[in-house]
Amino acid sequence: MQGNGHGRGGCGAGMDPEKRQRHRYDQSVFHRLLERHHAIERQLEHIDGGIRAVTTSADPEVVALLQDHVPAMHRRLLENFPLRRWDPLYVEIFENRDRIHMAIELLENGVRVVETSDDPYVAQLIQAHGAAVTGFAAEGHQAAQRPSPLPQNA
Repeated sequence: MQGNGHGRGGCGAGMDPEKRQRHRYDQSVFHRLLERHHAIERQLEHIDGGIRAVTTSADPEVVALLQDHVPAMHRRLLENFPLRRWDPLYVEIFENRDRIHMAIELLENGVRVVETSDDPYVAQLIQAHGAAVTGFAAEGHQAAQRPSPLPQNA
């Protein structure tokens, strides 16, 4: 998920027009999810090397947003198209993106994500990110305005 655009050139500064448009679209989906966070249910489980997360909603609009957002964030990771550049956790995740394995399953009412790494440090990053996303679902914009903490053992 992305943040609120704290500094660093604003919304897409320095990007080619296609990437800027995509960034703005991704950001709009994320902000709508933050606005609708009360309609989101999230179960997070730590597994060996990472997490399993199931994020669902009874609201069809929120389901569609989740099913748009999660694959878009995975694509950004694969393409090294960073977001939340002001957030230390996201900076670390993008710096270690080549060690992250992600499987996304679209469910009737949301998404299931299994995210793992063979690298113990990256597994801690994945688990910290899972906790940050759970915070976004629980608190909405309030959580998204804070930097996400790095793992304590990192």
